[in-house]
Amino acid sequence: MSLKPKMVDFGKTWGVLQETVKGVLTLADVPRATWNDRFSDVYSLCVAYPEPLADRLYDETKHFLNKHVLNILSIVSAAGEANLLQAYHRAWTEYSQGLSYLHRLYLYLNQQHIKKTRLTEAEIIYGSAHNGGDCQEMEMEIGELGLEIWKRKMIAPLQSSLVALLLEGIHADRMGEVQPTTSDVICGVIQSFVMVETYRLKGEMDMYLEIFEKPFLEASGAFYHREAAELLQQSDVTRYMEKVTWRLAQEELRAHKFLHASSIPK
Repeated sequence: MSLKPKMVDFGKTWGVLQETVKGVLTLADVPRATWNDRFSDVYSLCVAYPEPLADRLYDETKHFLNKHVLNILSIVSAAGEANLLQAYHRAWTEYSQGLSYLHRLYLYLNQQHIKKTRLTEAEIIYGSAHNGGDCQEMEMEIGELGLEIWKRKMIAPLQSSLVALLLEGIHADRMGEVQPTTSDVICGVIQSFVMVETYRLKGEMDMYLEIFEKPFLEASGAFYHREAAELLQQSDVTRYMEKVTWRLAQEELRAHKFLHASSIPK
């Protein structure tokens, strides 16, 4: 790989690069030689002469990721409510893994362009009273960008349906009923709410807490309130305490099986 800046035909280079980006995101087989060539393309675009093309590369990649996630959304939505959790989980597993590879492919852009730009913008933002609201517009590293797009374009439109199905699945487990969805899928979907915000320095649990933990705790509280009232009517104190102790033990096991560790004490 030549390190010397040179003139680059952006359209031609991006046309080739985006095919590899698609392959990486869908976990297709990308030969080592192809990977190395595209890695070099990212570098060449970032240091292009006479003007670096890093910002254009970032914008085109962002556009590609948006289109890719919207396409996944249409596929997942078409699976229907009965298969929504499974379809979402499959899509998330592929996308999150592919995104981690893409982040590595864009190493030079992440390390030498975005981080430096972010530092400069941070100094401007914290050095003056105005522009404080522009933080959200700062460029993100490619892995972060991909997670943010998934959060906005995939989770947000499916949020109500996903959470309702998750609560139904956990309730079925609580009642000892046969679940249409495996525990691994339920856990994986819940964990995706955490993983999409792992890059944030503050509020990295906000989405999980707001869209899942809050309704989960409310539903659990309502369930046990009803069950306690029924038990008090049907059982003596000794039987009631035995049932409560057993339920608490089962619920703790269930929390370990499905929830993020921060939710277990609650």
